[in-house]
Formats: sequence, structure tokens, C-alpha cells
Amino acid sequence: MAASTGGTNGQPVAVEVGGVRYPSARSAAAAVGIGYSAVTARCHDPRNPNYRWLGATPGRRELRPEDRRIARALVEPARWPCDGGRRRAEVLDLNEGPPKVVRRIGWLRRMCCARFTFSDDVVRVRMCEECGGLGSAPAKDA
Repeated sequence: MAASTGGTNGQPVAVEVGGVRYPSARSAAAAVGIGYSAVTARCHDPRNPNYRWLGATPGRRELRPEDRRIARALVEPARWPCDGGRRRAEVLDLNEGPPKVVRRIGWLRRMCCARFTFSDDVVRVRMCEECGGLGSAPAKDA
């Protein structure tokens, strides 16, 4: 199958058989009346000059990850120095159109110990991870 495609993009390869150009090896095999693998083998065999492997089909382009419309990464701003909780930044999902706000990040005060911490979700998460949600009291080991 790797020989039937021009590269890693999976696009069909143009083939010329007896002076007639076909957009893929499969269409050439159907027109000539032989198997697909026979056309591929004859194109790569120097004993068959009438069969030529022409490369990727013209007009096709390989998509880069940033050109795709699905499975794009979330746009998350970089962490910034503590500003006392004044700034909030939005994490965007570019798979939606228009981009959808997934969550908001920023500095906030913890509910138990009132220290500032950078939160990946300022709307939902308010408990301390360092003090275990017990404020300034040390967490007991079981």
C-alpha cells in the first residue's frame, strides 16, 4: 500500500499506461483490466517502459496540523507573575467556530488559607492542593 501512495499524505499517485494518464493506479488497473498490484509492479519494473509512476496527483496538497479543522490543541496563555487576582485569561477551543471559551485561568486566593495561587480554572477550583484544604493546619497522614 505504501507504494501506491506518493508519500505519507495518503493521496493517490498518477500513473501513465501506454501514453494515457490516469489519476491513480487503481483507475489505471480498472481501465486496462488487470489487477491493481500488477499495475504497481509494472510501474516499478524497468522492463515495462509503457508503465510510468508519475508521483503524487497534481493539485493535491498535504495538510499541516495547523491547517486541519479538527483535533486542534487548546490555546492556553502562558502563566504570568502574581497580580493579586486582577487578570483573567481565557483558554480557547479552536475546534469550534467561533472559538469556544473552555475555562478561565488566573491568580486567585485559596478558600482555606487565603494565599494566592495560579489556578488552571478560576471558576471551579478554589481548594488548596498544597495544604490539603485544611487552611494553615498541616494535613494529617493516615
